[in-house]
Amino acid sequence: MKTGVPQTFFLLTVVLFLGPGCSGIGTSRWAMDNKAYSKKYDVPYTGDDVDKVERMVKQSVDARHVDGQSGIYTGFAASDDPFTLGAEVGCFEYLNHSVEGRVGLKGLLGTGDKDYFVGIDAGLRLQSPTRFAPFVGVGTYVGGNGKSEAAEHDHLDNDDDGSIDEFGEEKDVAHLFASIYPEVGAHFWINGETRLTASAQYHLTTAGRDDDFAFFGISVARLIGH
Repeated sequence: MKTGVPQTFFLLTVVLFLGPGCSGIGTSRWAMDNKAYSKKYDVPYTGDDVDKVERMVKQSVDARHVDGQSGIYTGFAASDDPFTLGAEVGCFEYLNHSVEGRVGLKGLLGTGDKDYFVGIDAGLRLQSPTRFAPFVGVGTYVGGNGKSEAAEHDHLDNDDDGSIDEFGEEKDVAHLFASIYPEVGAHFWINGETRLTASAQYHLTTAGRDDDFAFFGISVARLIGH
């Protein structure tokens, strides 16, 4: 694989995770905009200085408030071998504080089929319940498109006009594309409601092993209704 996309992915990861963290990591009240988090921690510190420090450290990284919450996300991804671009919007839900399920509408351009597809992407992620949250996951994508092609010699009346194989006759043909993939990445919660994500997926596709590809992506997500 060429190195352009992986290098860009690395730089974006640095910007997303280290940049926001400089102004927020280590603060003790980072997620007070989330009701579940604020209910747990919006009480005065008690005890001695050691207890206070321990609580501040715990509070600064604790993201267990996501348990049972859901939200929406949007993201982009790319691969350079074979060239592929992707864009996705979808929703996610935390089944508990460490397991996330998601499903989205994704469009692909390129792939080994050198075509465009629109379809559904779904997956599960296992992650740490922390503000900076590495994860592993699995997912699948199923998409397709519809195009017209010449049908002047198939001995069928494709356009239902009473004539068979007339000049210029066409038929609609569906083209499907699917993949399954393992995934690794990390979330960084900017605050109690909004997170940034960088991920890497390896798609095993219906186009064949020579056209499998690594997909590097970034996304932004927000919890809703909480």
